[in-house]
Amino acid sequence: MGNKPVIVSLVLSNPFVPAEFEKEAPGIIVSFGVQDQALLDIISGAANPSGLLPIQLPANMKTVEEQKEDVPHDMECYVDSEGNKYDFSFALSFKGVVIDNRTAKYKHKR
Repeated sequence: MGNKPVIVSLVLSNPFVPAEFEKEAPGIIVSFGVQDQALLDIISGAANPSGLLPIQLPANMKTVEEQKEDVPHDMECYVDSEGNKYDFSFALSFKGVVIDNRTAKYKHKR
C-alpha cells in the first residue's frame, strides 16, 4: 500500500471502542448491513454519507464494563481528535458534522 491511506469499514451489530485504532485510521466507515455498492459509492465520493449513529460509542473499555445494559444513554462517549462526540444520533458527512431535522429531533438525548 505504500503511503496510500487505509479506510476501515466496520459492519456493526454492537458498539466498538474507537480509541483502540481511530488515530491510526485516516477514514472509518460504519455500516449496519448495507450493500457493498453503497459503501463503494461513499468511499469513491459518488455519495455523501448521511446516516446517524443508532448507538453510543464508548470512550474506553472501562466505560463498556461499567455500562448498565438496561439504561439508555448512560455511557461516556468517545471524543475524537477533532472534538466530535460519538453519541447517539451523531454523524459526519464530507461537509462535516451533520446537523439537520433528524439530529434536532434527538438533540435532547445527547
